[in-house]
Amino acid sequence: METIILKVILCSGIVLGLYYLFLAKEKTFTFNRFYLLLGLVFSYSIPFVTIETPQIEDRKPTIIFEQEIPQQILQTPIEAQTEAFDYIQLLWIGYFVILGILILKILYSIIKIKSLKGRKIIYQNRAVVLLDKEIAPFSFLNIIYLSENYFKDRKIDERIFLHEEIHVKQKHSFDVLLVEVLKAFSWFNPFIYLYKNAMITNHEFLADEEVITKNEDIKNYQELILNEVLKQQNLNLTHQFNFNNTKKRFIMMTKRNSKFAKAKKYLAIPAFAVLAVLFAEKVYANDSSSENLVESNILSDDPYTEFKKILSKYSELIEKKEYAEFEKKISDEEKQKLAELYAKLSNQQQNEQPIIFLNLSDYKKIVPTEKQINDFSNAQKYLAVINGRQVSNTELAKYKSSDFSYYSITESSSKPFSVTLMTNSYFKKYVKEKNPVMAFVSSDITPPISRKSFSQDTITPKRDAEAKVLKQNSTKDKDLSIPPPHPPSANFVQASFPEGMNILRSKVAQNFDGSVFKGDEGTVKSAVYIVIDENGSVDKVVATGDSKIFNDESERAVKSVVAKTKWKPATDNGKPVKTTFSLPLTMTFESAKKTQ
Repeated sequence: METIILKVILCSGIVLGLYYLFLAKEKTFTFNRFYLLLGLVFSYSIPFVTIETPQIEDRKPTIIFEQEIPQQILQTPIEAQTEAFDYIQLLWIGYFVILGILILKILYSIIKIKSLKGRKIIYQNRAVVLLDKEIAPFSFLNIIYLSENYFKDRKIDERIFLHEEIHVKQKHSFDVLLVEVLKAFSWFNPFIYLYKNAMITNHEFLADEEVITKNEDIKNYQELILNEVLKQQNLNLTHQFNFNNTKKRFIMMTKRNSKFAKAKKYLAIPAFAVLAVLFAEKVYANDSSSENLVESNILSDDPYTEFKKILSKYSELIEKKEYAEFEKKISDEEKQKLAELYAKLSNQQQNEQPIIFLNLSDYKKIVPTEKQINDFSNAQKYLAVINGRQVSNTELAKYKSSDFSYYSITESSSKPFSVTLMTNSYFKKYVKEKNPVMAFVSSDITPPISRKSFSQDTITPKRDAEAKVLKQNSTKDKDLSIPPPHPPSANFVQASFPEGMNILRSKVAQNFDGSVFKGDEGTVKSAVYIVIDENGSVDKVVATGDSKIFNDESERAVKSVVAKTKWKPATDNGKPVKTTFSLPLTMTFESAKKTQ
């Protein structure tokens, strides 16, 4: 949203600047009017327009970090979120207050004009209101307003009537109303106020030109304007005969166009074209015929774009990790739509998101033991949540093991652990209804994970298979064997890199030397296994895969990052344990996308 607002302000400022630079001093009044109108509509609409940009190919190797071993997830029902003061909400309140005031001001101005007392007549097929009070002539919409004393001998001064008739005939009031409405909704745009002045000035030039064309006595007309200047009035939205830009009007009456006047008009077309390229939203087209695309299972851009568009409404809450507030504000329809779109994303696209969506049908039924129920009653150790509601740990005494169908344990910011339990009826209800459950990835301790990988296991069957292949491929000259992963348990917490997984990925990518490849390898993969002991020290780094060159470079790059780094060791029931951490890597000689 901030980007769109900035584009609107910059674009409207540039359009107005070009007007004052090239057109404001030329007598191309009709063209100038439509330039200002088009420029205003253009500035407020072009940031919402999408331009598809073609691409060219350039062979370039790219390292991709695949899905790591799933670790802990923070779910909003587990613990109450601390509600911070929402400055964004305060700004929105301020915006709507000012918007309301400006809308009321417009309505008040219209009512003030319509409430003027006088008699209505039809003069030369035009509606004219003869006012009781002394006031300078003006027009609004299709009516001309002037004092009773201007109507003498059943006639109105031809110059005055013609001037106001031009405003009515050319519907200048609609231009002013358009600017006033846009000003109400975008009062923060400083250029919108200058637009109104430019438009009204141009309207006066148009009316003056028409009067002078039919009555060539310019001096006499200027004297009439001077006589009316002293009759001040305060009526917004109107075209007043005593408009105060008198000096500009007098200069323009006798001025001639420059020899470049016509050329300046034609420059408007390329100017708008350049602004469209600068301020429109650009989307890079995918070349479906390319033979060297990244093997990352990326699907159509449509679900991804729509998913990000819905989430962008709540970007401030997500960035601040105010997940409880996010779940309050998001509608059920949006939540359901996000879940549907999330299921259509590729693994890589899912891994980029700060939020994952699950159906309880994806959960395995996990029943706690009686001993665990007793352990969860410890308020010093656990924050307890039953059926999505935080409860006192003493309430667990009312339940027995067979009352529950599911439980999970995660880290907690207020206590060592949080335990989430679901009763049989609660679990059955949500599995049947397949309502999506939102979970949020803790970026400081957790790598992104995909929806399908969410489980209690510390290593997936896929990685078990990889471990078996690893042992089968062991050789004498290189010890590829790794210790088996720690047996999965409900209280197991996987080891974590101290600076977070994003930093680990970044450092590995920076240390990776792509020059060792020829460039025609296509897609190569490697699984890098990092063995971390009970003290958090790295005991061994082993890489396995089809390409020896890629295995060696992957192993070297990972070792250079983690060899002397102390990890946060894995724990089981709160005690440090030795474990194996998997970091799958993929390199593809991709058609890197560049705009032409």
